[in-house]
This record gives sequence, C-alpha cells and structure tokens, in this order.
Amino acid sequence: MASIHAGIRDWLLKQPDWLQEATERLLKQDALTDEDIEALVDLIKTPGGRTVTKHRNFQNLVDNQYAGSDLRLIGIRDISGIENLSPREPMNFGAGNLTVIYGHNGSGKSSYTRILKKASGQPRAVELKSNVFRAAPAESKCQIIFKLDEQVTPALWHANAAPIDAIRAVDFFDNDEAIHYLSKESAASYTPPVVALFESLATACDQIRELLQTEQEQLISSLPTLQVIHQETQSARSYNALRHDIAETTLQQLLTWTEAEQLKLNDLTARLKVEDPSALAKKKRGTKTQTEQIIAALKSGMAAFGGAGIQTIRTLQTTATKKRQIATEAAHVESAILGGIGSSTWSAMWEAARSYSQTVYTESDFPVLDNAHCLLCHQQLDTDAGQRLRSFETFVQGKLETEAKTAETSYQEALNTLPIVPTEQQINTECEAAGLGQDWKEYLLGFWNAALSCREKLISREVDALASPVDNISESIANLQTYSDTLESEAVQCESDAQNFDRSQAKKDKLELEAKLWVSQQSDAVREEIKRLKSFKVYEDLKALTNPRGVSLKASEVAEQVITRAYVARFNHELSLLGATNIKVELIKTRTERGRVLHQLNLKGSQAGQLLPDAILSDGERRIISLAAFLADVADKPQPAPFIFDDPVSSLDHDFEWNVANRLAELAKDRQVLVFTHRLSLYGAMDEVSKKIGSAWKKQHYHPLCIESYSGVSGHPVDQATWNANTKTANNILLDRLGHARREGEAHGGEAYRRLAQGVCSDFRKLLERTVEDDLLNEIVKRHRRSITTDNRLVALPIIENDDCQLIDELMTKYSYYEHSQSQETPAFIPEEQELKTDIEQLKNWRQQFKDRIKANMQ
Repeated sequence: MASIHAGIRDWLLKQPDWLQEATERLLKQDALTDEDIEALVDLIKTPGGRTVTKHRNFQNLVDNQYAGSDLRLIGIRDISGIENLSPREPMNFGAGNLTVIYGHNGSGKSSYTRILKKASGQPRAVELKSNVFRAAPAESKCQIIFKLDEQVTPALWHANAAPIDAIRAVDFFDNDEAIHYLSKESAASYTPPVVALFESLATACDQIRELLQTEQEQLISSLPTLQVIHQETQSARSYNALRHDIAETTLQQLLTWTEAEQLKLNDLTARLKVEDPSALAKKKRGTKTQTEQIIAALKSGMAAFGGAGIQTIRTLQTTATKKRQIATEAAHVESAILGGIGSSTWSAMWEAARSYSQTVYTESDFPVLDNAHCLLCHQQLDTDAGQRLRSFETFVQGKLETEAKTAETSYQEALNTLPIVPTEQQINTECEAAGLGQDWKEYLLGFWNAALSCREKLISREVDALASPVDNISESIANLQTYSDTLESEAVQCESDAQNFDRSQAKKDKLELEAKLWVSQQSDAVREEIKRLKSFKVYEDLKALTNPRGVSLKASEVAEQVITRAYVARFNHELSLLGATNIKVELIKTRTERGRVLHQLNLKGSQAGQLLPDAILSDGERRIISLAAFLADVADKPQPAPFIFDDPVSSLDHDFEWNVANRLAELAKDRQVLVFTHRLSLYGAMDEVSKKIGSAWKKQHYHPLCIESYSGVSGHPVDQATWNANTKTANNILLDRLGHARREGEAHGGEAYRRLAQGVCSDFRKLLERTVEDDLLNEIVKRHRRSITTDNRLVALPIIENDDCQLIDELMTKYSYYEHSQSQETPAFIPEEQELKTDIEQLKNWRQQFKDRIKANMQ
C-alpha cells in the first residue's frame, strides 16, 4: 500500500494547486463544506490556483480503514398495517450470530425481509403495502429493535418513511439482489479510503463546476434584439454571432454607417413605396374569388326565394296534395269496415304490419292468408278477412298510390334543397374578404333576412302565413359582377408592371441597409457584449479545468490495484467455497464513473457474443454465481453488520444447498446472519453445519425459529415443537400438552379432551420417527441431511437390543392410527389420558436408559 500512496502523491504533485488544495482538505475531513467549495472556486480563478505546485506533502494520505460500529438486529415488534403481518408475539432474532427462520409459503418471511430492507434504505427495496383484503389501516408502522455498540435502541418506523440511518449497513440477499448482480453493473459495496478519496475529488470537481456555472449564468446579455424582418441579413448574422475574440477592424466595419449608405437607403425606400405588383395581383384575384362566391349565392337565393321559385314549390305542393286525395278516394275497398283507408296513419300501420309479417312468416310473401293469423289481434283469419287483406295490398301496390308518393317525394326534395341562408357573422366575413364596405354588409343582410323568412314559411308549408318573395336584385348582382371584372383587370395590369422592376432584390438590399443602420446605432451595447463574452469564455475555461476525467482515470488505476483485483479474487474464492468453479463466469471491471469503479458478471469464453449470464445459465447456476458475487462484494466489509438472506437456496440442488449452508455458518462466526427459508432441507442443513462448528458454539449462536400464518394474517412466531426440538425436549412438550388436554376434558368433557389428545397422538408418532433417527441410530442417518455421520456414533449400534426395537415398533404401530387415515370399519379411538401418558413416559424413560447404556459402553 505504501507504493500506492507514493504513486498517488506523485500524481497529485503534477496537478494544479486548486486540486491539491481540495485533496488536502478532503484528507483532513470527510467531505467538503459549502465554504470549502467557495474557497476553491476563488482559488481556481487565480493564476496561482491554476499552476502546478510542489509545496504540499499530503501527510494524511494513509489507508486508515474505518471499521465502523458493531450493529446487531434484535427483533421487530408492534407491527401494524404492514403487508399481512400481525404476529401475536414479537419477532426475536436471538442473541447468537446465526438465526434461521423457517416457514411455509405465505407465512410472512418475505414480509419481514421487505420491512428490514426498506427501513435500512437499500436501493432495490420495494414499497410496502397494507393487507389488501382488509380495510386500509389508520397508519402503517412497526418498531425495529437493534443494538449499536452495545446500546439497544427501539426505533419506531412508519412504513415507506425515511430509512433508519443506524441500520443502513445491513446487507441483503434476495431475488432482486440476485438479478441485479447477474444483469447490472455495480460498484463495490465497500470502498477503501484511498479510492473513496478519488470519488470525493470527482464530486468536488462537479461541485466547483456547478458553482462556476451558477456564476456564469449571472452574465446575462443585455444586447438589444433586431426585428424579425431583419434577421436574415448579413449584418444581423454578424451582430448575432459576436465573439469574445472579434478583431477590432471587423468590429469597426460592423458599427460604422456612411453617408453613401444613407443615400442608397433613401433611394430604395422611394422606389419601393409602390406595393409589390405580383403580390397585389395575387391579392386582387383572391378578393375576386370571394366576390364571385357572393354573386353565386345571391343568384341561388333569388332563384329559390323569388316569385318563380316560390311558385315552383307551391305547384309541387298542390300536385302532391291532389294526387294524395285521388289515391285516398280510390282507396275504398268494398270489404272495408272502417274508414280512413289510404290515410298516412293507415299507410304507416300497413307498412309496419308488412315488416312484422316478414318476421313471423319468413318463408311467405305478405299478406299471408293460408292458415294464418291476424298480425294485430292474432286471431285465425277467416275467408272474409283474408279477402280484405288482399284488397288492401292491391290498393297499396296500385298506380294511384305510387303517383301520390312520387309527388310527395318531389315536393319534399324541393324543400330539402332550398339554399341555406348565411348567418350575420358569415355575411360580415364574406364582405370583408371581398373588400365590400358597410353599405354592402347591410344590403346583403337585409336580402338574406327576407330570404330566411321566406324559407321558414316554405318549410312550414305556409300553414301560418304565405311566403313573400324576395326583391329582384339583378341590378345589385350586375354591380358586383362589374366589381369582380374590375378586380381581374387590375390583377392583369399588376402582373404586367412586375416585369419591369426587380422589386425582390431591391427589397433585400433595403432590409440589409436598414439592419446595418440599426446595428451601428447599438455601438455601446455591442462593446459591452464583447466584454461579457470575454468573461463568459473565462468561465468556460475554468469549467474545463474541473472535468473529472483525469481524476476518474487515476481512480481507475488505483481501484484496479486495491479493489478490482481483490474483488475478483474474493469472487473466485466464493465460487470455490460454494462448489461452483465449473461454471464459466468471471467478474470484470467495466468502467470508472466519477471515481466509482463498476464491475459486472460475464460469461467466460462465450463464442456467440452473449456475455451476460442471465439469459444462458440455468436457474440454479444463476443463483449460485449471484450469491458468490454478493458475498465477494460484502463479506469483507470492515463494519460487522448483519447479513440477511431471503431463500438463498432457491433453485439449488442438494450439493449447492449444502455448500451454501456451510458458507452461511462460516459467515456467522464473525457477524450476525439471518436466514429466512421455506426449505426444510436447508433448515436441517443449518442445524448440522452449526453442530460441525462445535456444540458450544451452536448452543451460544444457533437460534432456529418457525413462523406461520393463521386466520388471514401471517408472521406468527411458533413455539418449539416436536419436529424441531430435541427428542428429550419434545417428550416433555407432549407431556405438557397432554396435561392441558386432561384439564380441558375435566372442565368441558371428553370431546374437548379428545380434540387436543388427537394432536398429541399425531405428534407422538412423529416423535417416534425422530427417536429412531436421533436416539436409536445415534444421528448417524437423518432425513434432510446430506451426509452419513459416523464420527464417534457407531459405538451406539452394538448395544441395540431386541427389546429396544420391539418397544419402538409396538409404539409406532399403535400410534400410526393417528397419523394415517383409517377405514370406517376400524376407527382410531383416542387413548385415555393415563394410557397415553404411560406410553409417552415409557418412551422418555427408555431414552434415558438407552443413553446411559451408550455411556457405559464407551467407558
């Protein structure tokens, strides 16, 4: 490390004085204050601050690792409104280093880890929710108890609130972390001080540049802005492109206005006073188009609402009325009983009956007479009724009725095609577009108001009053036509005039001269702008000096020595410990960003160009290498903070699971390890590897827990039971439960006793299985354990006698009834309390005698 420090010192002595000063300050304190940054900004502005100096020796450049405080998690209690957790008792993580929390799926394991992950401020922590199947709680909170340097602290924490700073050092491994290590770049969790120095320097560079940027932004230009019409001129382009280094001769040329230029501007102005003929021609033709549209509308209105137009409508109406009358009179059918045949109401009813008939009698033409029913009353049609229907249809299909309908249609179509009368707003708009004055607006409004009145009366069939024809406006139309013809003549004349003078170029020349005159009038403002631009350039140069690239390059070099090599070595070591060296992966440095060194997992030797292992490896392989990456990242951090693992062996086979269990137990020698799992095999493996460390260590540090869900809520810590307690303790637990069952029976009757005793019988059967493994076979072979353990255990086998086997066999046979379902012909009866107690005590006494025999045999 001394050589690294020497290299850093040599590098610093080649840097400008302001960067050396920033380093000196960082070596004396954790971070730079606002006052420090301001002082460094003042220094970088001076020539001396930008000069390389050699007077500093950086005495504080040492690698003092900060070990940090000793942190332990004690437990979680008083949970309210978080997930579906509502434990009856607090979750206590125990006083030892290794706590294994077992529970089935849905028992609340992940909810506990999510709380701890969110409360400790981990980057990939998810938002906590309340139980979605219950009413929203008034508040969501819990109390997290931790110990920091022997000081126990209960911290009240509200869900999704700010993290608890004291427990930020806790490290988590769960599925989200596994995915992150597999697919994302990440910086090492622990950064040695010598590397952290460069991260802080990079941050200082950013802060100095930000302050320089803030000061630079105060240099606001006060230069006036040209009119938009002059923006495309050469003078405007020169004016808008002023630079800090503009030559004085160029500036003088831009700001000088001569008498000759003024005379030329006056001449162009006079020649261009006449409007552009081409543009005027286009405008006049547009006005003419609007006038022609007004003329067309007036002709249409006079034709429709004049005397002839009204008479045409009335003639169509009279014809339709007469033909309807003739058709109605002809509608007399001899067999008809009621009047009104042929009327509009009757015709509508008849057409409705036709439609209904096609729905009912889909295969027959209307009217259906054979074996049919009336479409209205549904009575059977007799001969007279059928003849009457046939006569009605003959009438409807007759010539007179058709002519009546045709005449009515023609009349209605004439009404529908009457011209639409424009609104007052439309009239005003049209007149303005056609260049017509107020007199014309009033004249046209009067005409169209009369037309509107006529139209409304015609539409209403002149029921209330007769329509009055509009005035004959042929003379007005002729005047408008004359106006339109005049516009066309003027447009033609303008187009002819446009060929004799290049007005476009003249206009450009005029604009250029106007722009140059205006710029010359801004001489003082221009010279002030040049001063501002020079100051602005100074800040640009100063900001360039704060580019952290050089710091990052040096950080990368140092990190390669003190982080990357060690990180990669730790990763390979973890792969070896976890039995995963055959997986072709490697941890590589990808880049350095702002002094932070980033690493990523890659496939090693890939031929397909696929480097990320996430899409190639199996689930188990991905899990084990992500765990190796996590452990390589965090296991050697100097601060003794807890590790939390949420189902670390997901997708792993038994071999990997065993290696993981050994690694977790090894970690627990130095710091607290909390393991949440639903795998009973891992639960058993952790028990076994703890025992391998030593009985005294296991007794002091190994703390198994079980949690369960009940009645819609989860996270309940469960008391020690027959499946996870040693056989002696389990025996006593069953005797206690049997005593409770007896008391319940005495208080509430035999049924209450049998309900509880049934469970005792079932668990006694399980205890007998455990007795075979733990006592009779002296834990040589156990379920959920990978190995066969013979060390100092085979001595128990020779002392097994036939009576031992017979006793256990009889009890197993007897109590299998309560573990396996039985037929109704041979139901399992619950033993009386005394009988059950005798059997349990018999097993207890046998166990003690058997252990005494083992001890005697070993002497």
